[in-house]
Amino acid sequence: MAPVKCGKCGSEVTLPATACAQCGTPVPKPPMSTKKILFIIFGVLAVYTVGSVLLRGSRGGRGPSASARTSAEDAAKKSARWVEISTLLSEYRDNEVRADSSFKGTWVQTSGYVDDVKRDFLNSIYVTLGTGQALEVPQVQCFFADSEAKKAATLTRGARVTVRGRVDGLMMNVLVKRCEFVGL
Repeated sequence: MAPVKCGKCGSEVTLPATACAQCGTPVPKPPMSTKKILFIIFGVLAVYTVGSVLLRGSRGGRGPSASARTSAEDAAKKSARWVEISTLLSEYRDNEVRADSSFKGTWVQTSGYVDDVKRDFLNSIYVTLGTGQALEVPQVQCFFADSEAKKAATLTRGARVTVRGRVDGLMMNVLVKRCEFVGL
């Protein structure tokens, strides 16, 4: 390593010395290199990724089979509870905890006016719906599988659509996952 100057007497101190040989002043540790920082970040990401894959794989043998889950999910979708979009939004605007106890994890069907049709940073299709008011916050943000892409591509801002999906709670918008268009 390159020598550093002592902050007190100015003499050169060769690292990894912990103090100046002339005056005994402790030598500050050099900052961590960019390579070390990147190595740590990528190491943590790798451990997280491998752990996620292993956890998904270990869950495979437990719980209901894929076909049982699919049929149960289809039944839940078909019995989705009708909720006016204004009610859903006002409940979450008023008291998120109470709204979660009423809606989170349940299948709902609602109609609203399209504000945005986009893809998120994970490339998932989503449509934001509202009551039609300008600058409405929150809105219902519906996430769709790629199989619904053709239907989503036909939408225009301001169009009224009906969707069905599972409420996942509030995160700036009321998130509704596993959505499908109804009657489109």
